[in-house]
Amino acid sequence: MNARRALAAGLAALLLAAVGGGIWYSRTALVQDRQAQLAQQQAVTARGLIGSEKEAFFQDERVRDVLARHGVTVTVQKAGSRSIANSYDPRQYDFGFPSGAPAAAQLKAAAKAANVYTPFYTPMVFASWRPIAEILVANGIARREGDFYYVADLPALLALSAKGTRWRDLKSSSAFSTGKAVLPASTDVRSSNSAAMYLALASYVLNGQQVVQSLDDLGRVLPQVAPLFLRQGFQESSSAGPFEDYLALGMGKAPLLVAYESQLVEFWLRHPQRRNSDMVMLYPQPTLYSKHVLVPYTPAGERVGQLLESDAQLRALAQEYGFRTGGETHGPERWAQQSVQVPAQLVDVIEPPSQEWLERMISDIERRFK
Repeated sequence: MNARRALAAGLAALLLAAVGGGIWYSRTALVQDRQAQLAQQQAVTARGLIGSEKEAFFQDERVRDVLARHGVTVTVQKAGSRSIANSYDPRQYDFGFPSGAPAAAQLKAAAKAANVYTPFYTPMVFASWRPIAEILVANGIARREGDFYYVADLPALLALSAKGTRWRDLKSSSAFSTGKAVLPASTDVRSSNSAAMYLALASYVLNGQQVVQSLDDLGRVLPQVAPLFLRQGFQESSSAGPFEDYLALGMGKAPLLVAYESQLVEFWLRHPQRRNSDMVMLYPQPTLYSKHVLVPYTPAGERVGQLLESDAQLRALAQEYGFRTGGETHGPERWAQQSVQVPAQLVDVIEPPSQEWLERMISDIERRFK
């Protein structure tokens, strides 16, 4: 009798569990269906202007799928950050997404945007080669910190550039004993954010470790920073082209290239066979973060900014493209699991000048090009 009662009780418990599970499953499915219906009802298409570094991210089908699940379709057009801030009518777009905070501040003011979003950021580095980095180490300009990166004394490096020092003039330079000047190569400061960030860094160093913020600062700094760009010769308007040359042509073309950390990290993540090559990063000390700030012009642009900043899947995908993000995992931890080592934190970091002062420096250099 006791056995029958126990069996009956067990069957009753199983029945209750099955009924409860069915109710939970039905409710969950109903909620998911309702969320999908709401997303479809609120579906929007957003058109944005972006820096070229983010083009591959927005073209990634996985990114498109995540956005689509939230009822958002994004189309993008790439342009230089300065051009995004100065040369396009915001009324033709839903958001602007330059690669630097100064341009974004100008956009925010022009669009009278209530909010901005900063889903991605990346420090400025020099893309280089181990033989080059070791020459700088031998001359007290850099120190090695790991398999992938070095730290470069930016004031000392700029001092070499100002003196017109050539690589063959440095001691222990047999690996690169050329007549090329020790002069970092950048993109065109008149159009590209990476060059503008390099200008911000150089101006800080050459202004006595102070951010440029007055006419006196401009008068002191411009004669020193302008030659860093005027002496380079031809410069491309986007950071993608010089980085491709760096990869394809080696250190003869670009011994020191002003770049984003994200460019090298993404390359190493996608090409693990190249992690043991001579490609290295030099973190200038001080450095700064290039902040990718999305400025919404419309409610559709607002939706895109919110998703990029808050959705965990989109953050993880951004990290695959070498960007650091917010959230519980910022990027370096994930990259280390794939044997790509970068500093988890950078301490000696400055802020760029305001857009007003940065624009004044760029405009002055622009006039000198002519």
